[in-house]
Amino acid sequence: MSGPLNGIKVVEVSVAMAAPFCGQVLADYGADVIKIERVGPGDDSRVWPPFHHGQLGHYFASANRGKRSLAVDLKSERGAELVRRLASDADVLLQNYRLGAMERAGLGYDDLSAINPRLIYCSITGFGRHGERRAEPANDLFMQAFSGGMSITGEPGSAPVKMGISTADIGAGLFATVGILSALEARHHTGRGQHVDTSLLAGQLAMLSYHLTAFDASGIVPGPQGSGSEIGVPYGAFPTADDWLVVAVFNDSMWRNFCAAIEQPALADDPRYREVAGRKDNKRQLLELLEQHLRTRSAADWEATMREHGVPSTRVNRIDQVLADPQVADNAMVAEVEVPGVGPIRVPAPPINYSETPGAIGGPPPRIGEHSRPILLDLGLSDDEIAALVGDGVVGVDGDHTG
Repeated sequence: MSGPLNGIKVVEVSVAMAAPFCGQVLADYGADVIKIERVGPGDDSRVWPPFHHGQLGHYFASANRGKRSLAVDLKSERGAELVRRLASDADVLLQNYRLGAMERAGLGYDDLSAINPRLIYCSITGFGRHGERRAEPANDLFMQAFSGGMSITGEPGSAPVKMGISTADIGAGLFATVGILSALEARHHTGRGQHVDTSLLAGQLAMLSYHLTAFDASGIVPGPQGSGSEIGVPYGAFPTADDWLVVAVFNDSMWRNFCAAIEQPALADDPRYREVAGRKDNKRQLLELLEQHLRTRSAADWEATMREHGVPSTRVNRIDQVLADPQVADNAMVAEVEVPGVGPIRVPAPPINYSETPGAIGGPPPRIGEHSRPILLDLGLSDDEIAALVGDGVVGVDGDHTG
């Protein structure tokens, strides 16, 4: 059975993570994604170590599986014309080049919608398309800091800490995916494409969520809470006899269950801690008390006890531990992909399941220009024309994984 996006043609002009991650999601669910890369080096991320089997860059592999690669020089008019021809019957063009770069190549929204009114043109920028900083470059670390997200991450009083996950890049990629799918649905009604625009900054502000509304409601600037939160107490990571344990108590019923689990029933009825507001007001002394108590047993013992009492609790898994967890295997959340000439690699499986049109990993990450020849043949170019483009450096054909 084909994926839900089977028959959708996507031209992806992108580097690094935000747009490539979006393109990978579309590819996993059946879209034909043609990745446009530079002749020679390809996507910058191809050469970022470590490498699978000494050849395939891990970062590139994380966001480019299942795509076809066309290596082309967009600074050449002949190269740009090839992309225009691809876009002429595409459903989507996805790009995250610096603002103005696509327009200078004659590949902006106005240029391409004039030849294909049904085209959905999705742009991901750093700051958005307006304002004095609109053309400035931005990356994940920069935007975590600029957006305020880094100011609420880490331990109180500590140096600023970025999220371990690339929230700005991947968040923008996911919002772009939502935008593209919404625009495809709108096209069913209007028959026309449109320009879909998102940015790393807009995505990070959206993901501030309740931190932003808490500031608006209280006027208090939120700061870092470590592993905890103002939502509830206890809500965070605690040291045990051998490992770190997260306990996430967010209502009074769960608090009573937690007290039963740690065999401290008197705490449940203590007027200082009986309700959420009291636990928050007396947070410091309560956490000190609980920390001493939780150190008396192992994380595994506490985890089992908390589960019996219906309290959300888990040790803080390392990546090797979660990959070995039966829950991951039982739901096929990690897949193995065989990369010809390289070997097997493990990747996260498509995270959304469909009963009738399931997604699937359509293939390994491509070599630079691996599919240039068949893509250009599909455009109607002859072997001689392709050979001339390759000879002139306009097109690259079937390079390696690392460039």
